[in-house]
Amino acid sequence: MTSTQSPIARMFAWWNEAYHQDAFTPTGFAQHFTEDAPFLVDGGLRGTGPTEISAHFARIRQATDTVELQPPIALLSDETQGFVHYRCTFTADGLAGSEVCMAHARFRDGRIARFEVMGRPEEN
Repeated sequence: MTSTQSPIARMFAWWNEAYHQDAFTPTGFAQHFTEDAPFLVDGGLRGTGPTEISAHFARIRQATDTVELQPPIALLSDETQGFVHYRCTFTADGLAGSEVCMAHARFRDGRIARFEVMGRPEEN
């Protein structure tokens, strides 16, 4: 599986477009996440399945002016799992920031069945 075929790479491309179109919906997330997929951030569960994951990101969208998942710095993936190192940039209340993130995903039937990310703010 090449990085462009990875469920992570497909989800990143969709996520950025969905953010700009205010299209974080359960149906949109169901294209990329299984119904039982936990989404964990820094050890805390943010939602399980497309409905809860979409609600999590809808809250983020409401609290920010812009967010963009940058193209992966590194992506290692096969049919069962993937690891990704990436940067997320954002603005909120006129202030810009960025985080560097590492994530691990498990795949099932071409979708993400578990996603766990750790992120740390970058100094600007």
